Amino acid sequence: MIVKTVIIGFGNVGRALLKELVKIKEFNIVGLASSRGAVIVRDNKDLNEALLIAEKKQKLDKHSKFIEGLTSIELAKETNAELAFIAIPPSYETGEPNRRIYYGLIDLGVSIITADKTVLAREYVELRNKVYEKGLFIGYRATVAAGTPVLDVARGLRGRGVERIRAVLNATTNYILSLIEEGLSYREAVEKAIEEELAEPNPQIDTHGWDPAAKLAITVSELGTPITIMDVIREPLETIPEDEVRRAIREGYRIKYIAEAILGEEYIVHPARIKREDKLANVSGNINVVEFTLENEKVVIEGPAGPAWRTAKVMVTDAIEYLETRKQLKAS
Repeated sequence: MIVKTVIIGFGNVGRALLKELVKIKEFNIVGLASSRGAVIVRDNKDLNEALLIAEKKQKLDKHSKFIEGLTSIELAKETNAELAFIAIPPSYETGEPNRRIYYGLIDLGVSIITADKTVLAREYVELRNKVYEKGLFIGYRATVAAGTPVLDVARGLRGRGVERIRAVLNATTNYILSLIEEGLSYREAVEKAIEEELAEPNPQIDTHGWDPAAKLAITVSELGTPITIMDVIREPLETIPEDEVRRAIREGYRIKYIAEAILGEEYIVHPARIKREDKLANVSGNINVVEFTLENEKVVIEGPAGPAWRTAKVMVTDAIEYLETRKQLKAS
């Protein structure tokens, strides 16, 4: 079974994903797309050139077959793609152009595996319903905590009455808070995070709570209580004074940027003062922790988020599930 496959997005994740997918014989990479245009991969020469560009961490427009202005939907149509991997930047406020790409692919009969949270965070139910109406597949493990199977745990807890979620879901704000604890100002800490490429040049996706709010919305929806990112209250990280961050340490606490849900009642991302012995207080670096409260007990999962290569490997996990699903459908 050979699957005609396109990769949409050629940033760090897209490039890492290309290098992973060429190892799997079932996937025939027929196209690559960026925001500016696309490449139709017609033979091994085209594919090897793309791999060389990926290895050099260059943009897709360096490819000799790059077609300026060719959209991802046009690419999928031209190549008769069956599966699209999406690794594009989020667009939480408007949903576009992400939303247009997803629904365009679905209308063409293309299944989706994505690391992008945008559309699931904004319209989880609508997107999934559209996918299943068309008899397609959607995989999105990489949208929450990437390297740690948080959504697999959430699926395993459906129907068991989860009452509350508390989580540290954003490594960038974790890093910024650790720098403030060490004496840097908020502005200095953000600038250092940008300099070290742990934050985008516009870091507000992290520091204004969009990223953890999207992850919280998807996780809660996965439990069977559909919400959207707009249902999540977002308190910016800078609302907590720098001296409060340092004073908390002296008093046996830490300030963490917590994503929290009381299911059916309240959803919030906010800087919170928590005791040092709390599991969430000791999260550092590129580690995420999610705590589910149910049945008067706690289920806790902890592990790594990115970087890009790990996110790509998680998308491969979804790809394996896609192949298994196709085999089951063909056998039935």
